[in-house]
Amino acid sequence: MSMRMQTLSEEVEYNWTADRRPGRDIVIAVDHGPKSKHAFDWALLHFCRPGDTLHLVHAVSSLKNNIVYDVTQTLMEKLSLEAVKVAMVKTVTRIVEGDAGKAICKEAEKVKPIAVVMGTRGRSLMQSVLQGSVSEYCFHNCKSAPVIIVPGIEAGEESVVPMD
Repeated sequence: MSMRMQTLSEEVEYNWTADRRPGRDIVIAVDHGPKSKHAFDWALLHFCRPGDTLHLVHAVSSLKNNIVYDVTQTLMEKLSLEAVKVAMVKTVTRIVEGDAGKAICKEAEKVKPIAVVMGTRGRSLMQSVLQGSVSEYCFHNCKSAPVIIVPGIEAGEESVVPMD
């Protein structure tokens, strides 16, 4: 076990922030649903701190579908502005092509965040077994960071970030 100790005289003022990294990288998986928005709101209010960088990731089946791409781009811009306003963080947005679970894990591997935050789709157990679950996939396959799965609004906490 190693420990770093510093001895200072009374006259010297220690600067705790000098030893801290100014910001953290956090991946937030987003989609167009209310449960994703709830997880985003939760992350802004309970997890992020000023100076962090949020990497907003949204997976689409094809980048060639201009309608889906444009709607997604609008969503990402809206969320980025909200994040800067509410939590004073930097944002990086990524629209990636492919299977959502694999794309999110791949982005986490590139970014090496302190956490991956995502919501649940709210499927029943049977639906999740038959169709699969993105959050479950990420929980089991993201090896570069812990995955925080924010329960849906029905679990008790309402989104508290006001939408203007």
